[in-house]
Amino acid sequence: MERKLRMPECNVCACPRTAAFKEAKGNYLMKEQKESAASGRIIGLDLHPDVFSAAALSGRDPATAKPVQQWDRLASDQLEAWAKTLVAGDLVVLEASGNTFECCERLQRCGVSTVVLESQRAGQIRKTYCANDRVDAVKLARIYLSGLAQPVWQPDAATRERREVLHAYRKAVTTATRTRNRLKSFLSDHGIRLKPGVRLVQASGQKTVRESRAWSPLQLVLVEQMLEELKLADERRDRLSAVMAQEVAADPKLLPLVRLLGVRHIIAFAIAAVVGDITRFANPKKLVAYLGLAPTVDQSGNGPRGQQGLVTFGRGDLRALLTQSAQNALNQRSSPLHTWGWKLCLRKAHKNVAIAAIARKLTVSIWYMLRGLFTPLHHIDASLRVKLAKIATTIGLKTIRHLGYKSKVAFIEEKHQWLLNTA
Repeated sequence: MERKLRMPECNVCACPRTAAFKEAKGNYLMKEQKESAASGRIIGLDLHPDVFSAAALSGRDPATAKPVQQWDRLASDQLEAWAKTLVAGDLVVLEASGNTFECCERLQRCGVSTVVLESQRAGQIRKTYCANDRVDAVKLARIYLSGLAQPVWQPDAATRERREVLHAYRKAVTTATRTRNRLKSFLSDHGIRLKPGVRLVQASGQKTVRESRAWSPLQLVLVEQMLEELKLADERRDRLSAVMAQEVAADPKLLPLVRLLGVRHIIAFAIAAVVGDITRFANPKKLVAYLGLAPTVDQSGNGPRGQQGLVTFGRGDLRALLTQSAQNALNQRSSPLHTWGWKLCLRKAHKNVAIAAIARKLTVSIWYMLRGLFTPLHHIDASLRVKLAKIATTIGLKTIRHLGYKSKVAFIEEKHQWLLNTA
Protein backbone atom coordinates (compact mmCIF):
# COMPACT_ATOMS: atom_id res chain seq x y z
CA MET A 1 0.00 0.00 0.00
CA GLU A 2 1.39 3.34 -1.04
CA ARG A 3 1.74 6.10 1.52
CA LYS A 4 1.09 9.69 0.48
CA LEU A 5 3.39 12.38 1.79
CA ARG A 6 1.58 15.17 3.61
CA MET A 7 2.79 18.73 3.26
CA PRO A 8 2.96 20.97 6.34
CA GLU A 9 -0.18 23.01 6.78
CA CYS A 10 -0.46 26.68 7.59
CA ASN A 11 -1.91 27.51 11.02
CA VAL A 12 -3.60 30.63 9.66
CA CYS A 13 -5.46 29.48 6.55
CA ALA A 14 -4.84 25.69 6.49
CA CYS A 15 -2.96 26.19 3.23
CA PRO A 16 -0.06 23.80 2.59
CA ARG A 17 1.86 26.47 0.66
CA THR A 18 3.32 28.53 3.44
CA ALA A 19 6.17 30.91 2.75
CA ALA A 20 8.68 28.73 4.60
CA PHE A 21 7.58 25.60 2.80
CA LYS A 22 7.66 27.29 -0.61
CA GLU A 23 11.13 28.66 0.08
CA ALA A 24 12.43 25.27 1.19
CA LYS A 25 10.85 23.58 -1.81
CA GLY A 26 12.31 26.18 -4.18
CA ASN A 27 15.80 25.76 -2.73
CA TYR A 28 15.53 21.98 -3.00
CA LEU A 29 14.36 22.12 -6.62
CA MET A 30 17.11 24.59 -7.54
CA LYS A 31 19.73 22.40 -5.91
CA GLU A 32 18.32 19.30 -7.62
CA GLN A 33 18.28 21.09 -10.98
CA LYS A 34 21.91 22.18 -10.64
CA GLU A 35 23.05 18.72 -9.60
CA SER A 36 21.16 17.00 -12.43
CA ALA A 37 22.18 19.57 -15.05
CA ALA A 38 25.80 18.51 -15.20
CA SER A 39 27.99 16.04 -13.40
CA GLY A 40 31.22 17.69 -14.50
CA ARG A 41 32.50 21.24 -14.69
CA ILE A 42 30.57 24.41 -15.46
CA ILE A 43 32.20 26.12 -18.45
CA GLY A 44 31.44 29.74 -19.20
CA LEU A 45 31.78 30.56 -22.90
CA ASP A 46 32.15 34.17 -24.06
CA LEU A 47 31.42 34.00 -27.78
CA HIS A 48 32.17 36.47 -30.57
CA PRO A 49 31.83 36.12 -34.35
CA ASP A 50 35.58 35.57 -34.82
CA VAL A 51 36.96 34.42 -31.45
CA PHE A 52 35.77 32.91 -28.20
CA SER A 53 37.07 32.53 -24.65
CA ALA A 54 36.08 29.94 -22.07
CA ALA A 55 36.67 29.12 -18.41
CA ALA A 56 35.96 25.84 -16.60
CA LEU A 57 34.90 26.11 -12.94
CA SER A 58 35.01 23.30 -10.41
CA GLY A 59 32.37 23.30 -7.68
CA ARG A 60 28.67 24.12 -7.35
CA ASP A 61 28.90 27.13 -5.03
CA PRO A 62 29.21 30.40 -7.00
CA ALA A 63 31.29 32.00 -4.23
CA THR A 64 33.83 29.21 -3.81
CA ALA A 65 33.94 27.69 -7.30
CA LYS A 66 37.43 28.07 -8.74
CA PRO A 67 38.62 28.21 -12.35
CA VAL A 68 40.56 25.06 -13.16
CA GLN A 69 41.13 25.65 -16.87
CA GLN A 70 40.86 28.61 -19.24
CA TRP A 71 40.97 29.17 -22.98
CA ASP A 72 41.52 32.67 -24.34
CA ARG A 73 40.79 34.11 -27.81
CA LEU A 74 40.48 30.90 -29.81
CA ALA A 75 39.28 31.13 -33.41
CA SER A 76 35.56 30.45 -33.86
CA ASP A 77 36.21 27.84 -36.55
CA GLN A 78 38.00 25.78 -33.86
CA LEU A 79 34.82 25.43 -31.78
CA GLU A 80 34.20 21.77 -32.69
CA ALA A 81 37.85 20.84 -32.07
CA TRP A 82 37.70 22.61 -28.69
CA ALA A 83 34.43 20.83 -27.79
CA LYS A 84 36.05 17.43 -28.34
CA THR A 85 38.63 18.22 -25.64
CA LEU A 86 35.96 18.67 -22.94
CA VAL A 87 35.32 16.05 -20.28
CA ALA A 88 32.11 14.02 -20.31
CA GLY A 89 29.49 15.70 -18.11
CA ASP A 90 30.73 19.26 -18.67
CA LEU A 91 28.07 21.93 -19.14
CA VAL A 92 28.74 24.95 -21.38
CA VAL A 93 26.98 28.19 -20.38
CA LEU A 94 26.49 31.02 -22.90
CA GLU A 95 24.79 34.38 -22.94
CA ALA A 96 22.03 34.90 -25.51
CA SER A 97 23.30 36.86 -28.51
CA GLY A 98 23.17 36.83 -32.30
CA ASN A 99 25.05 33.60 -33.02
CA THR A 100 24.43 31.81 -29.72
CA PHE A 101 21.90 29.25 -30.94
CA GLU A 102 24.01 28.37 -33.98
CA CYS A 103 26.95 27.79 -31.62
CA CYS A 104 24.78 25.61 -29.36
CA GLU A 105 23.79 23.48 -32.31
CA ARG A 106 27.44 22.97 -33.24
CA LEU A 107 28.32 22.03 -29.67
CA GLN A 108 25.38 19.66 -29.32
CA ARG A 109 26.46 17.82 -32.46
CA CYS A 110 29.72 17.15 -30.60
CA GLY A 111 27.80 15.75 -27.62
CA VAL A 112 28.23 18.79 -25.35
CA SER A 113 25.34 19.99 -23.17
CA THR A 114 24.60 23.73 -23.35
CA VAL A 115 22.60 26.30 -21.39
CA VAL A 116 21.76 29.80 -22.68
CA LEU A 117 21.19 32.59 -20.13
CA GLU A 118 18.94 35.54 -20.88
CA SER A 119 21.13 38.44 -21.87
CA GLN A 120 19.62 41.38 -19.98
CA ARG A 121 20.05 40.01 -16.47
CA ALA A 122 23.35 38.30 -17.22
CA GLY A 123 24.71 41.51 -18.77
CA GLN A 124 23.75 43.56 -15.72
CA ILE A 125 25.45 41.18 -13.31
CA ARG A 126 28.76 40.79 -15.12
CA LYS A 127 29.48 44.55 -15.42
CA THR A 128 32.41 45.49 -13.19
CA TYR A 129 35.52 47.63 -13.29
CA CYS A 130 37.44 44.88 -15.09
CA ALA A 131 35.92 43.37 -18.20
CA ASN A 132 37.57 41.22 -20.82
CA ASP A 133 36.66 37.98 -22.54
CA ARG A 134 38.49 35.73 -20.11
CA VAL A 135 36.96 37.39 -17.04
CA ASP A 136 33.49 37.42 -18.64
CA ALA A 137 33.70 33.67 -19.23
CA VAL A 138 34.30 33.11 -15.50
CA LYS A 139 31.42 35.42 -14.63
CA LEU A 140 29.01 33.56 -16.90
CA ALA A 141 29.75 30.31 -15.09
CA ARG A 142 29.27 31.97 -11.68
CA ILE A 143 26.01 33.60 -12.82
CA TYR A 144 24.65 30.20 -13.82
CA LEU A 145 25.64 28.69 -10.48
CA SER A 146 23.99 31.58 -8.59
CA GLY A 147 20.70 31.12 -10.45
CA LEU A 148 20.24 34.90 -10.84
CA ALA A 149 19.85 34.74 -14.63
CA GLN A 150 17.21 32.38 -16.00
CA PRO A 151 18.04 29.99 -18.86
CA VAL A 152 16.21 30.61 -22.12
CA TRP A 153 14.67 28.07 -24.46
CA GLN A 154 16.88 27.00 -27.35
CA PRO A 155 14.69 27.00 -30.49
CA ASP A 156 14.93 24.24 -33.03
CA ALA A 157 16.06 24.81 -36.61
CA ALA A 158 12.52 25.27 -38.00
CA THR A 159 11.65 27.88 -35.35
CA ARG A 160 14.89 29.77 -35.98
CA GLU A 161 14.11 29.90 -39.72
CA ARG A 162 10.62 31.21 -39.00
CA ARG A 163 12.06 33.88 -36.72
CA GLU A 164 14.43 34.97 -39.46
CA VAL A 165 11.54 35.27 -41.94
CA LEU A 166 9.46 37.21 -39.40
CA HIS A 167 12.36 39.58 -38.72
CA ALA A 168 12.86 40.15 -42.46
CA TYR A 169 9.14 40.85 -42.90
CA ARG A 170 9.10 43.38 -40.08
CA LYS A 171 12.16 45.10 -41.55
CA ALA A 172 10.46 45.23 -44.97
CA VAL A 173 7.36 46.81 -43.41
CA THR A 174 9.52 49.35 -41.58
CA THR A 175 11.45 50.20 -44.76
CA ALA A 176 8.28 50.60 -46.81
CA THR A 177 6.64 52.80 -44.17
CA ARG A 178 9.74 54.94 -43.73
CA THR A 179 10.18 55.42 -47.49
CA ARG A 180 6.50 56.26 -47.99
CA ASN A 181 6.59 58.85 -45.20
CA ARG A 182 9.82 60.33 -46.57
CA LEU A 183 8.24 60.70 -50.02
CA LYS A 184 5.09 62.28 -48.61
CA SER A 185 7.21 64.67 -46.55
CA PHE A 186 9.18 65.62 -49.65
CA LEU A 187 5.96 66.30 -51.55
CA SER A 188 4.55 68.30 -48.64
CA ASP A 189 7.67 70.48 -48.57
CA HIS A 190 6.82 71.49 -52.14
CA GLY A 191 3.16 72.19 -51.39
CA ILE A 192 1.79 68.91 -52.79
CA ARG A 193 -0.89 66.97 -50.91
CA LEU A 194 -1.93 63.68 -52.46
CA LYS A 195 -5.61 62.86 -52.63
CA PRO A 196 -6.93 59.92 -50.59
CA GLY A 197 -6.72 56.63 -52.47
CA VAL A 198 -3.48 57.30 -54.35
CA ARG A 199 -1.40 54.10 -54.32
CA LEU A 200 2.25 55.06 -54.53
CA VAL A 201 3.32 51.51 -55.39
CA GLN A 202 1.13 51.36 -58.50
CA ALA A 203 1.89 52.86 -61.88
CA SER A 204 -1.04 55.30 -61.61
CA GLY A 205 0.15 56.64 -58.26
CA GLN A 206 3.73 57.05 -59.46
CA LYS A 207 2.46 58.89 -62.54
CA THR A 208 0.50 61.23 -60.27
CA VAL A 209 3.66 62.04 -58.27
CA ARG A 210 5.71 62.70 -61.39
CA GLU A 211 3.06 65.01 -62.88
CA SER A 212 2.21 66.80 -59.63
CA ARG A 213 4.54 69.69 -60.53
CA ALA A 214 7.36 70.65 -62.86
CA TRP A 215 10.29 68.96 -61.14
CA SER A 216 13.81 70.07 -61.79
CA PRO A 217 16.27 67.39 -63.02
CA LEU A 218 17.81 67.06 -59.55
CA GLN A 219 14.44 66.85 -57.83
CA LEU A 220 13.23 64.27 -60.33
CA VAL A 221 16.23 62.07 -59.47
CA LEU A 222 15.20 62.12 -55.80
CA VAL A 223 11.56 61.39 -56.61
CA GLU A 224 12.45 58.46 -58.87
CA GLN A 225 14.80 57.04 -56.26
CA MET A 226 12.17 57.16 -53.49
CA LEU A 227 9.53 55.62 -55.77
CA GLU A 228 11.90 52.80 -56.69
CA GLU A 229 12.82 52.14 -53.04
CA LEU A 230 9.15 52.07 -52.08
CA LYS A 231 8.28 49.65 -54.86
CA LEU A 232 11.15 47.30 -53.96
CA ALA A 233 10.25 47.34 -50.25
CA ASP A 234 6.59 46.68 -51.01
CA GLU A 235 7.47 43.77 -53.32
CA ARG A 236 9.76 42.31 -50.67
CA ARG A 237 6.99 42.54 -48.10
CA ASP A 238 4.49 40.86 -50.45
CA ARG A 239 6.88 38.00 -51.20
CA LEU A 240 7.55 37.38 -47.52
CA SER A 241 3.83 37.58 -46.75
CA ALA A 242 3.19 34.92 -49.39
CA VAL A 243 5.87 32.70 -47.85
CA MET A 244 4.27 33.11 -44.41
CA ALA A 245 0.80 32.34 -45.78
CA GLN A 246 2.08 29.21 -47.50
CA GLU A 247 3.81 28.05 -44.31
CA VAL A 248 0.65 28.50 -42.22
CA ALA A 249 -1.60 26.85 -44.80
CA ALA A 250 0.71 23.82 -45.01
CA ASP A 251 0.78 23.18 -41.24
CA PRO A 252 -2.39 21.58 -39.76
CA LYS A 253 -1.32 22.76 -36.29
CA LEU A 254 -0.98 26.43 -37.29
CA LEU A 255 -3.98 26.79 -39.60
CA PRO A 256 -6.57 26.54 -36.76
CA LEU A 257 -5.14 29.76 -35.32
CA VAL A 258 -6.99 31.73 -38.00
CA ARG A 259 -10.20 30.82 -36.17
CA LEU A 260 -9.34 33.49 -33.61
CA LEU A 261 -10.71 36.95 -34.18
CA GLY A 262 -8.16 39.28 -35.75
CA VAL A 263 -5.69 36.48 -36.53
CA ARG A 264 -4.70 35.69 -40.10
CA HIS A 265 -1.58 34.23 -41.67
CA ILE A 266 0.87 36.94 -40.52
CA ILE A 267 -0.05 36.73 -36.84
CA ALA A 268 -0.39 32.93 -37.01
CA PHE A 269 3.11 32.70 -38.48
CA ALA A 270 4.43 35.11 -35.84
CA ILE A 271 2.92 32.94 -33.11
CA ALA A 272 4.69 29.88 -34.50
CA ALA A 273 7.98 31.78 -34.80
CA VAL A 274 7.93 33.39 -31.36
CA VAL A 275 6.24 30.73 -29.24
CA GLY A 276 7.77 27.67 -30.86
CA ASP A 277 7.14 24.61 -28.70
CA ILE A 278 3.96 25.31 -26.73
CA THR A 279 4.70 22.51 -24.26
CA ARG A 280 7.34 24.67 -22.59
CA PHE A 281 4.50 26.80 -21.17
CA ALA A 282 2.78 24.86 -18.39
CA ASN A 283 -0.32 27.08 -18.39
CA PRO A 284 -1.72 30.15 -20.20
CA LYS A 285 -0.34 32.51 -17.55
CA LYS A 286 3.19 31.50 -18.50
CA LEU A 287 2.55 32.43 -22.12
CA VAL A 288 0.93 35.73 -21.11
CA ALA A 289 4.00 36.61 -19.04
CA TYR A 290 6.36 35.55 -21.85
CA LEU A 291 4.70 37.99 -24.26
CA GLY A 292 4.77 40.83 -21.73
CA LEU A 293 0.99 41.15 -21.37
CA ALA A 294 0.93 40.61 -17.61
CA PRO A 295 0.33 43.62 -15.33
CA THR A 296 3.18 44.85 -13.18
CA VAL A 297 3.19 44.34 -9.43
CA ASP A 298 4.88 47.17 -7.52
CA GLN A 299 3.59 47.22 -3.97
CA SER A 300 5.08 48.57 -0.77
CA GLY A 301 3.31 48.99 2.53
CA ASN A 302 -0.47 49.30 2.36
CA GLY A 303 -0.87 49.95 -1.32
CA PRO A 304 0.69 50.00 -4.79
CA ARG A 305 3.35 52.52 -5.77
CA GLY A 306 2.70 54.62 -8.84
CA GLN A 307 0.76 53.66 -11.96
CA GLN A 308 0.19 49.94 -12.57
CA GLY A 309 0.72 49.05 -16.23
CA LEU A 310 2.13 46.22 -18.29
CA VAL A 311 5.55 44.78 -17.63
CA THR A 312 8.43 46.33 -19.53
CA PHE A 313 9.83 43.07 -20.88
CA GLY A 314 8.61 40.24 -23.09
CA ARG A 315 8.32 39.59 -26.81
CA GLY A 316 7.35 43.01 -28.10
CA ASP A 317 7.07 41.85 -31.73
CA LEU A 318 4.21 39.42 -31.09
CA ARG A 319 2.72 41.64 -28.38
CA ALA A 320 2.37 44.46 -30.92
CA LEU A 321 0.60 42.17 -33.40
CA LEU A 322 -1.79 40.85 -30.76
CA THR A 323 -2.53 44.42 -29.72
CA GLN A 324 -3.58 45.15 -33.30
CA SER A 325 -5.82 42.06 -33.20
CA ALA A 326 -7.34 43.31 -29.94
CA GLN A 327 -8.10 46.68 -31.50
CA ASN A 328 -9.81 44.90 -34.38
CA ALA A 329 -11.86 42.80 -31.94
CA LEU A 330 -12.89 45.93 -30.07
CA ASN A 331 -14.24 47.43 -33.31
CA GLN A 332 -16.16 44.32 -34.43
CA ARG A 333 -19.72 44.76 -33.19
CA SER A 334 -20.58 41.11 -33.79
CA SER A 335 -17.74 39.91 -31.57
CA PRO A 336 -18.45 38.96 -27.94
CA LEU A 337 -15.21 40.74 -27.04
CA HIS A 338 -16.68 44.00 -28.36
CA THR A 339 -19.26 44.35 -25.58
CA TRP A 340 -16.97 42.97 -22.90
CA GLY A 341 -14.12 45.25 -23.95
CA TRP A 342 -16.17 48.43 -23.99
CA LYS A 343 -17.67 47.64 -20.58
CA LEU A 344 -14.15 47.27 -19.24
CA CYS A 345 -13.12 50.48 -21.01
CA LEU A 346 -15.94 52.44 -19.36
CA ARG A 347 -15.15 50.94 -15.97
CA LYS A 348 -11.39 51.63 -16.20
CA ALA A 349 -11.80 54.95 -18.06
CA HIS A 350 -9.07 54.10 -20.57
CA LYS A 351 -9.27 52.29 -23.90
CA ASN A 352 -5.73 50.92 -23.67
CA VAL A 353 -6.69 48.90 -20.60
CA ALA A 354 -9.43 47.14 -22.54
CA ILE A 355 -7.13 46.51 -25.51
CA ALA A 356 -4.48 44.94 -23.27
CA ALA A 357 -7.13 42.78 -21.58
CA ILE A 358 -8.45 41.54 -24.94
CA ALA A 359 -4.89 40.78 -26.05
CA ARG A 360 -4.47 38.67 -22.90
CA LYS A 361 -7.67 36.79 -23.71
CA LEU A 362 -6.38 36.12 -27.22
CA THR A 363 -3.12 34.83 -25.75
CA VAL A 364 -5.01 32.42 -23.52
CA SER A 365 -6.99 31.21 -26.54
CA ILE A 366 -3.73 30.73 -28.44
CA TRP A 367 -2.40 28.49 -25.66
CA TYR A 368 -5.51 26.30 -25.71
CA MET A 369 -5.55 26.23 -29.51
CA LEU A 370 -1.92 25.10 -29.81
CA ARG A 371 -2.49 22.54 -27.08
CA GLY A 372 -5.45 21.08 -28.98
CA LEU A 373 -7.88 21.94 -26.17
CA PHE A 374 -9.96 24.53 -28.00
CA THR A 375 -13.69 24.25 -28.71
CA PRO A 376 -14.34 21.89 -31.67
CA LEU A 377 -15.37 23.49 -34.95
CA HIS A 378 -18.64 22.18 -36.41
CA HIS A 379 -19.06 24.45 -39.43
CA ILE A 380 -17.14 27.08 -41.43
CA ASP A 381 -18.67 30.52 -40.96
CA ALA A 382 -18.46 33.44 -43.39
CA SER A 383 -15.61 35.14 -41.53
CA LEU A 384 -13.44 32.03 -41.72
CA ARG A 385 -14.20 31.58 -45.41
CA VAL A 386 -13.07 35.14 -46.09
CA LYS A 387 -9.83 34.57 -44.18
CA LEU A 388 -9.00 31.41 -46.11
CA ALA A 389 -9.83 33.14 -49.40
CA LYS A 390 -7.46 35.98 -48.55
CA ILE A 391 -4.74 33.51 -47.60
CA ALA A 392 -5.17 31.78 -50.96
CA THR A 393 -4.99 35.13 -52.74
CA THR A 394 -1.82 36.03 -50.86
CA ILE A 395 -0.18 32.75 -51.87
CA GLY A 396 -1.16 33.26 -55.51
CA LEU A 397 -2.81 31.01 -58.07
CA LYS A 398 0.49 30.11 -59.71
CA THR A 399 1.96 28.83 -56.45
CA ILE A 400 -1.26 27.00 -55.57
CA ARG A 401 -1.19 25.12 -58.87
CA HIS A 402 2.50 24.39 -58.37
CA LEU A 403 1.57 22.76 -55.04
CA GLY A 404 -0.75 20.36 -56.88
CA TYR A 405 -4.16 22.04 -56.56
CA LYS A 406 -6.36 22.56 -59.61
CA SER A 407 -7.77 25.88 -58.42
CA LYS A 408 -8.11 28.17 -55.45
CA VAL A 409 -11.49 26.60 -54.68
CA ALA A 410 -9.90 23.17 -54.30
CA PHE A 411 -7.21 24.65 -52.09
CA ILE A 412 -9.77 26.38 -49.84
CA GLU A 413 -12.00 23.30 -49.61
CA GLU A 414 -9.09 21.19 -48.41
CA LYS A 415 -8.31 23.75 -45.70
CA HIS A 416 -11.98 23.64 -44.68
CA GLN A 417 -11.69 19.92 -44.11
CA TRP A 418 -8.46 20.41 -42.15
CA LEU A 419 -10.17 22.83 -39.80
CA LEU A 420 -13.17 20.56 -39.31
CA ASN A 421 -11.06 17.45 -38.72
CA THR A 422 -8.31 18.92 -36.53
CA ALA A 423 -10.59 20.93 -34.26
